[in-house]
Amino acid sequence: MVRAKSTDRAEARRRYREATAAAEAEGAAVVSPAAGSRPSSGGSSAASPARLGILGSFRSAIRPINIRDDIRDLPRLATHTYALWVPALIMVVIFVMFEVSGASIGNQSLQSVAFNLFIFPPPLAAAFLAGVLTSRSSYLAGGVIGLLAGILFAFYVMTAAGVSATGQEVTTDQRVQFASYALLVSPVAGLAVGGFAGFYRRFLRLANPNPSRPPAKGSKQAARKR
Repeated sequence: MVRAKSTDRAEARRRYREATAAAEAEGAAVVSPAAGSRPSSGGSSAASPARLGILGSFRSAIRPINIRDDIRDLPRLATHTYALWVPALIMVVIFVMFEVSGASIGNQSLQSVAFNLFIFPPPLAAAFLAGVLTSRSSYLAGGVIGLLAGILFAFYVMTAAGVSATGQEVTTDQRVQFASYALLVSPVAGLAVGGFAGFYRRFLRLANPNPSRPPAKGSKQAARKR
């Protein structure tokens, strides 16, 4: 009887070991990758988005204009981004420096160059900066900044000296004409330049989605082996 009991216990232990080994083998087969697949190196390369290429990035960077939603987005544009405040502050500072220094548009002083870039119609630098500083409604940001530039230039024209750089006297009709031109051209040009700036910003991000991420270790080792 003793031998029969010990034999039964040994047989039970053997069956238990076989069942445990089979369960562990089955779990390892489920966890292990499928045959023929390559394990990812570092885990980051599998999550990194693939580049679209030049044409793909160009097409994906084009966004349709939704005027109603973009107008509703103006409060966020004014309070949660720098797209309006930074260019507006730069233009006001340039305008004050230009007026205080007594410079004219035609000379080559620093104040005149900055005035021509940010305020003189069309205000290309100011509108482009506004469009780059926001991810949405970039054309509206450029239009608002263009309108501000037009107002500043119209104020300059209406309050400037009565003699132009060529020595001719500036009439009231000419002042009104220049001011009207600035108020019309600057916002329209700001819309176009701001929209292009937003498109260019999206294009750069799509063409190079991970510019600051270092290459994976596996890619470095593969490059060394080559």
